[in-house]
Amino acid sequence: MTASTHETTAPDVLVIGGGIVGAASAYHIARRGLSVTLLEANELAYGATGRNLGYIWLHTRRVGPEVDLVMHLRRELEELPGIFDDDFGLRTEGGLLYVHTEAQLETLREFVEQRQTDGVDVRLLDGDEARALAPILPDTVIGASYCPLDAQMESDRYVRGFAAAAQRDGARILEKAPVRSLERQGDRIARVVTDRATFTPGHVVVAAGAWTPELLRQVGVEVPIHPMRLQIVQTTPMARSLGPILYGPGAVKQYKIFRELSSFRREDWLNEAEDRHGKILLEALCQRADGSFLLGCAMDYPGFVWEPDLAGVALVAESLPAIIPALRGAKFARAWAGILPYTTDNLPIIDAVPGLDDVVVAAGHVFGNAAGPTTGRIVADLISGGDPIMDISPFRADRPGLHDPVDTSVW
Repeated sequence: MTASTHETTAPDVLVIGGGIVGAASAYHIARRGLSVTLLEANELAYGATGRNLGYIWLHTRRVGPEVDLVMHLRRELEELPGIFDDDFGLRTEGGLLYVHTEAQLETLREFVEQRQTDGVDVRLLDGDEARALAPILPDTVIGASYCPLDAQMESDRYVRGFAAAAQRDGARILEKAPVRSLERQGDRIARVVTDRATFTPGHVVVAAGAWTPELLRQVGVEVPIHPMRLQIVQTTPMARSLGPILYGPGAVKQYKIFRELSSFRREDWLNEAEDRHGKILLEALCQRADGSFLLGCAMDYPGFVWEPDLAGVALVAESLPAIIPALRGAKFARAWAGILPYTTDNLPIIDAVPGLDDVVVAAGHVFGNAAGPTTGRIVADLISGGDPIMDISPFRADRPGLHDPVDTSVW
């Protein structure tokens, strides 16, 4: 995979970005019989994909394009380990969203009723039923919603599975190959320059997450994709006490699907530690195959700051053991931050770039683990001239929702 000298090459398609969207795009394009090269500036899954909790979360996806993006993957998810020759740590034990108060339970009940009306498999559990699925939950939990379609995986292995499958179909994967320049001639990108090679591709797919705007600015294109930082704390391995992936009340306020319910009151879902530490808590918890827990997530908007900070780590480390007492004896292993791309209407951009005939943008995924594989298939359809597997008008680059005020954005 390593080029020893600088070369010039002309693949049918050049994919920029080695997260789940880029890897899945390369896989689906290669399966169409096109020559494809993927460029990753660092290592595969180095960015947002490799720095999250590994959730494939259907629970709170709004009916319509959000659910559709996820369900196309979910119907095939359990077949992927056989395709990849690696189970990428896949666990399909569902997801729980737990609550502690009667006010929260009232809203949760309304949420479950709406989910069932929408045809999404979400069920209401009492506290004992929730603890039967997740013994780590304390007696203070009085109810939970449960979605059996939620899943968990190890995202670095997930991305490498798509990339390796793409290679078997003839794709070329180049890591440590940052793009130094994009050169435009008229209505197309004529050259893409890296330290290792120069490319004169037929098509370019920009799947660089939050870095997509910076790349496209070189050719005079602005795309409204923004960065947010999420911080995660990992413990050392502990005895197995959790199967499903968990969200708690601190996560609810970030989701439109809850905020639009008649019984929702924001004050019912706040954690007072958020004000003290100056960050939002996206309350989440899962246990990996090695027994370690991932605790999250402190969320803020400092721009492209990769490092975790003490305030973010403190918010997570203080809040989660207070909510889940079984964690009070947990030992700290490490903490990290990731830059998550988002758009103000919560949907990715999957579209040809206006004014550039040969460029497709596939970026802005706030739920990329679940939406990335379907996005890759749509990208391949767009490039090969096939009919996309779903209506792509909600993902257009010129849709009005992309220009909502940034400070009003929730998921």
